[in-house]
Amino acid sequence: MTIQTILVATDFSEQALAAADWALSLASALGARVIVAHVFDLPIIGFLDASLLVDSKTASRISDEARAALEAEVARVRGRGVDVDGLLRQGDARDLIPQLATMEGAGLVVVGSHGRRGLARALIGSVAESLVRSSSVPVAVIRRGAP
Repeated sequence: MTIQTILVATDFSEQALAAADWALSLASALGARVIVAHVFDLPIIGFLDASLLVDSKTASRISDEARAALEAEVARVRGRGVDVDGLLRQGDARDLIPQLATMEGAGLVVVGSHGRRGLARALIGSVAESLVRSSSVPVAVIRRGAP
């Protein structure tokens, strides 16, 4: 099976930028297109027995900032001889990235890894690990500095 579409999950970190660059190199060699996807979630403020979502003004600001960051990342990677599109969604990246990969017909998901270990990993979790475990599409996990 030839990979025609590569989905890059990004949080705009250094590791995600390295993953996008790696994916573009691969896409160029394969003649594939790249979809840069950013999934963001609105923060929930927890109180003893209740939770409170952010107000609509804050939600709009977060969404606008996510869109602007995605547009900047798509602009950064365009012009390298690869067809690149951006995709923005709100929700949990662990759930939505595998769904987006399937919906977009991606043959590969590429994600950067922060390399957290121990308590930080237990508290924050690993999106990369979750994608490897749950995606029906192959996942390449790229660490910063990867060739």
